[in-house]
Amino acid sequence: MVAINRNTGAIAYQHSIGSLRPGGVEQIVSGTQASPTEITTLDNHGLTSLDRIFFTNSTTANAALTATPHQVVTVTGLKTFTVPVNCGVAGATAGAYDYSILSIPTTPAAAPLVNVGRAHGLRVGDTVTIVASGSTPSLDGAQVVTAVDSATAFRVLTSAVPTTVAGSTTAAHYSKTTYYSDVLDRGSSTGGGAVVITSTIGTAPCTATVNIQGSADGINWFNIPYALVATPRTFVLTALTITTAVATTYLLQELVFWRYLRLSVASCTNVTLTLTVTVIP
Repeated sequence: MVAINRNTGAIAYQHSIGSLRPGGVEQIVSGTQASPTEITTLDNHGLTSLDRIFFTNSTTANAALTATPHQVVTVTGLKTFTVPVNCGVAGATAGAYDYSILSIPTTPAAAPLVNVGRAHGLRVGDTVTIVASGSTPSLDGAQVVTAVDSATAFRVLTSAVPTTVAGSTTAAHYSKTTYYSDVLDRGSSTGGGAVVITSTIGTAPCTATVNIQGSADGINWFNIPYALVATPRTFVLTALTITTAVATTYLLQELVFWRYLRLSVASCTNVTLTLTVTVIP
């Protein structure tokens, strides 16, 4: 999208840099008393039929969704899907799910490969937290993504320690810990700009920590000074803490040079972020 500055006549270009879903578990609003049970999510789940997910919590459903946590989904709507579980008791607060890990095969002379049950959306440099990997070496805990092999596979461990014992195919799962938006390349533009962050939230706890970052070379990143519209010349570098559903504009200081821009997100629970950047030449 293109806009014109009425004061200077300069053309400002607006770019979407993506929509980021919660980094941790995805919240479930309810589940039906049915076989298969139909799950309703907080917002659009983004799943595709035959995706596999991992249930991490099942508070009132019976049978518990966590009894067989790896499940194949059949999508029935933007916020609904079914899983082949016979629930005699509905899930009024049905729990949560995250990313299933289908396999961690042995990888002689290569960094460990993680095959997952749905499109992961990860980028090199993102951090994931793996649970119950079952592999040797253990991949449990925070791991940095070092390569993306496909939409449903990635590698971790910068030391490229090979996996000598394959991982669990029933208990392994992961969530995103620190992850990044798409990267905007504004080319030779040297003016200021603005970032609009629109948030959608679920039930408490809801929080996301966001840093607005720039880079001159696309490799080394730093926080860009930003200001609120109400105080346009009061620039700060601190991380944003988002806990409510808002659409906020952050003005970017024109005195700091950056060519590339991204947002770094961490500690994100039950918050979805939609990101738009306006660049002034």
